[in-house]
Amino acid sequence: MSDLNELLTFLPQKKPVGFVCDVLLSEEHLSRTQVAFEASPTLSMLTEAGAQTSIFLQLTKEKAEADVPLRAKGMLVSIKSKWINRSEKKHFEVESAYISNLDNFFVISFKVFDGALVVAEGQVAAVLEKNGVSL
Repeated sequence: MSDLNELLTFLPQKKPVGFVCDVLLSEEHLSRTQVAFEASPTLSMLTEAGAQTSIFLQLTKEKAEADVPLRAKGMLVSIKSKWINRSEKKHFEVESAYISNLDNFFVISFKVFDGALVVAEGQVAAVLEKNGVSL
């Protein structure tokens, strides 16, 4: 897609729980977004922003090998996160990176940034639908 923000149409979450405002980067194994919150976010909200940012990873080869559609629906099955530097701000950048997959089970890391400062980090794991098979 020529306009990265056209990718926002693929995000199933909508306000007030759709935290991604802008897609800054969407590559094979790395994605980066700007996120915004109505109030200072909790660690759970930052973790959800990490999961939402992971939707913009392309993972073309990995999805093809696992028989997963490029715009597959998924189910979050595991999360792990921690505060690094607490912040009361409402706007951050979130970066997600591919770690590994086993068939249609994907593990993704994320970091939440306030400028160059890492605010929180963690991992999410999700099962993605296979072609012709519902979750």
